Amino acid sequence: MQFPIDTSGLAFTVAAPPTPARDFATKKAKVTDDGEPVMQVTVLAMDGTDSMKIKFTVVGAVQLAQGQPVQISGLCFATAKEGEMRWWQARAVEPIGYGPGAFPAESADSAGVMEQSEPPGGGRARAGRNPHAPVRHGAPPASPGGPGGPAGPPVPGGGEV
Repeated sequence: MQFPIDTSGLAFTVAAPPTPARDFATKKAKVTDDGEPVMQVTVLAMDGTDSMKIKFTVVGAVQLAQGQPVQISGLCFATAKEGEMRWWQARAVEPIGYGPGAFPAESADSAGVMEQSEPPGGGRARAGRNPHAPVRHGAPPASPGGPGGPAGPPVPGGGEV
């Protein structure tokens, strides 16, 4: 049984590059009877207030890049064997805006260089922590002169600010 999904109020962004879908039993790449590859595409579906990751299959070789906005046609949720097997599938997925797998070109002076910004309050963020998240579990916020942060300017009389 197939349940069609109305995608008119949703925006989709590629979450991971497409990969060949695999046959569950043989682990070989799936192809249709006509020899077309079956691809697995992972997107982030967004409705303006919430988002959800969806992994679906589509027939045909698709060239998409992570972060690329796409339009999905014929998205449906399918079931078989009295609901024991469930999967997402689509008729087609097409890039929106720029060509498949292509992002705007970088300038030669910024190629491969990412700018790093300082977290709020200065200092360095601890690895694995979101520097923009509120303080959790009652821990005091990191002070600029505290562990991991830069020392304040020298103060006459030998202290730090």
